[in-house]
Amino acid sequence: MARIIGKNISLVYPMVGSNQRGRHKVAIEKGKVGSVGGKIITTGNSHRGVLALDGLNIDLKPGARFGILGSNGSGKSTLLRVLGGIYKPTGGDLNVTGRVTGMFNLNLGVSKEATGYQNIILKGLMLGLSRKKIDEHAAEIAEFSELGEYINMPVHTYSSGMVMRLMFSTATSFKPEILLLDEWIGTGDRNFRDKVDKRLNDLMEEALIVVIASHNRNRMSKWANTYIELKAGRGVQKDISVLRGEVEMERQEEIAKRKAAQ
Repeated sequence: MARIIGKNISLVYPMVGSNQRGRHKVAIEKGKVGSVGGKIITTGNSHRGVLALDGLNIDLKPGARFGILGSNGSGKSTLLRVLGGIYKPTGGDLNVTGRVTGMFNLNLGVSKEATGYQNIILKGLMLGLSRKKIDEHAAEIAEFSELGEYINMPVHTYSSGMVMRLMFSTATSFKPEILLLDEWIGTGDRNFRDKVDKRLNDLMEEALIVVIASHNRNRMSKWANTYIELKAGRGVQKDISVLRGEVEMERQEEIAKRKAAQ
């Protein structure tokens, strides 16, 4: 059964040699906190790291549609990568049960010297699938990507859009139990984007747990059933009814401002 349980999750990005990178710096008032990014950890006059995630608690069961909200530098993408196993928490406990597909870095693991078909095999093996299972999907992946004869050519001959087609087609062909998305994905020309949207909608219906990181509060309020809004790596998981109430209040305030301006 798919499940994600995180208790007091923290992540510190180390800063090695940051104080030696250039002698000229902008003068900033000591202790002044910026509007983006996590807390900068210091010892004396030295920077030790950035606290990107700070004591997060998450519990996701089958049926969860979990939204990660926040502005730039709030920790959205970092949390997504922690849940996907790309980063290991430096504090707390995280237990992820189930087959995970992460759509936040489609180029991860791409071999430019290998052919498109060989990359399908590599991606499948990275997902823990058997060669037999991969071979069963290979023809369908090639057809969905619309790459034609390029599927048997080295990836270094592809355009960036062709690479995205290949990796999206591959990653979404193997049905995940847990689906992780960094924003709603759009790739390729209009006709291919229509295929992308349909496949993503199908995956989000079929996956037991779906996690999306985004800055779009309105869209998230209509899609998710639970969410967390991060500020400097901190936040509390809440029911989506809280966000819907806030979004409606913001909408009413905007309507009132427009009427007052008339």
